[in-house]
Amino acid sequence: MNYGKIKRLVLKNMLKIYYGEKKSPRYDWMGYLITDTNKPSYHHIVKREELIKNGDDAIATIENGAYLGTTSHEILHRIEQLDHELYECWNDLFLMINRMNTFPVDHVWELIFQLKSITEDIISNNKTKKL
Repeated sequence: MNYGKIKRLVLKNMLKIYYGEKKSPRYDWMGYLITDTNKPSYHHIVKREELIKNGDDAIATIENGAYLGTTSHEILHRIEQLDHELYECWNDLFLMINRMNTFPVDHVWELIFQLKSITEDIISNNKTKKL
C-alpha cells in the first residue's frame, strides 16, 4: 500500500475514534472548521525525517498523528519557523489527545482555542513586521 493511501486510512480511522458519528460541524485539533476547502490532513507529531534518522518506522500511525485541516497544517508549519516553543506545545497537546483516545473533552478544547489565539496573534504580528 502506498504512503498516501496509508495516511488516508489512518485519517479515516482517526475520524471514527475521535469524532464517532459527529458529522458537522467538525473542528480539527487546532480549532479550525473542516470544510470543502480545509480538508483533513495528517500531521506527523514526530517528523518522518526524525523517525527515519532514528531507525524507526516512519509509517503514518494514529499514535503519532494529529487530525488537522490543510489550513491548520500550513499554519502549524509556519509557527514551527516563528515560535518553535509554541509548535512543541501544539505537538504536546496532540499527543495528549491521542492518549485520551476519544473526542477531546471541554477543557482540551479550551486549550486548543487558547493556543489557536496565540498562534493567530504571532502570525498576524509577523505579517505586520514584514510590511
